[in-house]
Amino acid sequence: MSEADGRADREGLPLNSIRVFTEAARQGSFSGAARALKMTQGAVSQHVAALERFLGKALFTRAASLVTLNDAGRAYFDAVHEAVSTIEVATRQMTQRSGPGERLVVRTSLPTFASVVLIPLLPKFDGLPAASVDVLTSLAAPDAGERYDVLISRDLAIAGAQQWHLAREELICVGSPGLREAWGRQPMTNWPFIVASSRPDALAGWVAGQVPVGGPPRIVGVFAHYFLALPAAVAGVGLMVVPRQLVGELLRHGHLVEMPGARIGLQASYDAYVNPASPNPEAARRFCRWLKRQLTEEAMP
Repeated sequence: MSEADGRADREGLPLNSIRVFTEAARQGSFSGAARALKMTQGAVSQHVAALERFLGKALFTRAASLVTLNDAGRAYFDAVHEAVSTIEVATRQMTQRSGPGERLVVRTSLPTFASVVLIPLLPKFDGLPAASVDVLTSLAAPDAGERYDVLISRDLAIAGAQQWHLAREELICVGSPGLREAWGRQPMTNWPFIVASSRPDALAGWVAGQVPVGGPPRIVGVFAHYFLALPAAVAGVGLMVVPRQLVGELLRHGHLVEMPGARIGLQASYDAYVNPASPNPEAARRFCRWLKRQLTEEAMP
């Protein structure tokens, strides 16, 4: 009995042999799988043979030095390769996050801020390589004992944590250049607005801060979040009231333009907190100082 056979009998489901089989199927050869897995070609052959005996059917057609998946092999590969890939990715992620001081975990309740502001800035952070900063989003408050280093939010806080005020939220009305041309000189009551249902206060707050407009705004579209509404605004679906911090790049590149009307500053602000239980407190503080500096520079004319 081979070593691979013995392991299959002793352990039941031959998980190692399944992994070797999926790699051989991906590579299209036992020698390719051996190079990828850093084992001998003989060991690959043993694992595949053990799996075939476990399943009671051949998975490859063997001809001289060539091997190809047969019908059973293709069906089995289709059934298991995604699960094997998921296990491999999850294991690598756990390994990457296991060493304190090696990675910085930034948690935020602001998914649009994360996608259009924070993540594009990461390559400028010299405290760690950009690839060493993990960004997680959740609208819920972090649980006690949850692993993260920095929290960025406008509605959550960490009691007793070091806090950095990043920016005060400021509402502006934006639209595509074509919509500004079409509606910029018309009364605001005629303007076609799209809104993000995650922030129902934004449009009402901006309208309330304008000169009397004579009636409620005309809403032509509703999207769940800003990150869904912003592409619609760029496409010209409607005008949109949005925090200025979320559209800086779109304004700079001319994809959106600011509509007439006053900018409205809110009491809400973007804040960063260092988790008191962070294993990387100095890196977390450097990150907060750096992000505040970046957002201050972005706000300058």
